[in-house]
Amino acid sequence: MLKRKKPVLDEREMLEMYRVEHFGLWLMYALLCAVILVQMLLGAPLLQMAGELAVVIVTSIAMVIANVRHGIWDENSRPSMRGNALYSIGAGVCVCVLLAVIKGNIPAALAAGVCAGALCFAALTLLMQYMLKKQARAEKELDN
Repeated sequence: MLKRKKPVLDEREMLEMYRVEHFGLWLMYALLCAVILVQMLLGAPLLQMAGELAVVIVTSIAMVIANVRHGIWDENSRPSMRGNALYSIGAGVCVCVLLAVIKGNIPAALAAGVCAGALCFAALTLLMQYMLKKQARAEKELDN
């Protein structure tokens, strides 16, 4: 069972299997995030959501690390400050709206949204700088 066996699928079938797995895993990830969101809106305590949160956090970090290690930013875009700003604004707005709905404290929700957006922007910018250096290094090695 632990030994690698020779695949019985051809390249086309393998590609199709990877597409199905890709869709299924992203669907599972989105549904897990939706479950956490519903639990938050219903006022569930953090301890009740700990398992789901741990899975989402570990999966998210692992996906970011794996993509960065392989020099992949996104399927449809290249790293840019404009993209970082747009994603950060989106994250900040989501945090702000969620906290405003859950807690009802608008000033605290705005502050949390701004902080979340700023942290997201900083993290994306650091990752972008690392990716650009990694890509430049890879291109330099290919040229040599």
